[in-house]
Amino acid sequence: MSFHSPYFLLLIPVIIAGAIALYYYSNKKRRQQLSRVVAPRLHESLINSVNYTARKLKYILFVVATIFLILALARPLGGQKEVQVERPGADVIIALDVSRSMDAEDAPTNRISAAKNAIKQMLETPSNHRFGLVSFAGEAFLITPITLDHGSVLRSTEALKTGSISKPGTDIAAAIKKALETFDPKKKNGKAIILITDGEQLQGDAILAAREASAAGVRIFTVGVGSITGSKIPDRSKGRFQFAKNEFGTDVITRLNENVLKQIASAGQGYYVRVGNNGEGLMDILNRGLSTIPTDVQTRKSKERVELFQIPLAVALCIFFLEPLISERKKNSL
Repeated sequence: MSFHSPYFLLLIPVIIAGAIALYYYSNKKRRQQLSRVVAPRLHESLINSVNYTARKLKYILFVVATIFLILALARPLGGQKEVQVERPGADVIIALDVSRSMDAEDAPTNRISAAKNAIKQMLETPSNHRFGLVSFAGEAFLITPITLDHGSVLRSTEALKTGSISKPGTDIAAAIKKALETFDPKKKNGKAIILITDGEQLQGDAILAAREASAAGVRIFTVGVGSITGSKIPDRSKGRFQFAKNEFGTDVITRLNENVLKQIASAGQGYYVRVGNNGEGLMDILNRGLSTIPTDVQTRKSKERVELFQIPLAVALCIFFLEPLISERKKNSL
């Protein structure tokens, strides 16, 4: 057994020691007062009329009741019990583009860093939503299943980097399909996908995948990272700084494709935003977009310690009630 407030237990030895000292002191003072106000010849008759056993019992009961009262204040805890906690919120998959084009430096930093900072701001904002993480390039992978532990999703996000998926390209359709596989099929409402990408769809049919998601009750929001004018892609794979080149030897220019992202969002019954310099786009989806989704009440099991303070409190109250009923006088005394 443990206690919620164990520091109250420190009072018990103090009370016991004080009660013993007070008992002997009060008996001594009582005899002294008796000698001053009553003639010596009457001492014996008065003393014989007192039931000292009952008086001692009343005193012990009072001390025991006080100890039980302190035990109640310390709040003893028993074993654990499972309780169900209900909270409204959506299941949200964050699909983050980790293709090479996300290294382009036309965001406040580079695109991948701007996306991570926005995700960090969103996950650190208190909410009842559950989040999961999918990363994608030429194919998609589930990194973190849907969970209420926003910290674990954030740690996984921070660990991602471009090039972590060996298959090159950008397959947004694969990301949508992987997210759909992650959702609980029994849950009909409260499901959304947030796609964070520069929109350079190199393979797959993302718009068709978005329509399939919408038919399954999943809302899709798209977040654009980068600039429309475009930027070169840094390439440090050969140990020195240079820019990625195509098969003709010219620098590759990657541009934010807003038209594709708007079409995907429209097909997925959501909307498109730019990430913003400080993650404003993602925060808009969190505060406005997700609030429009019909959500089910999520039920989760939580283990809590059983409170047992009622037992010592009941014992203390019973003793306090019974103690005054005990008489200190002998029944046959005159």
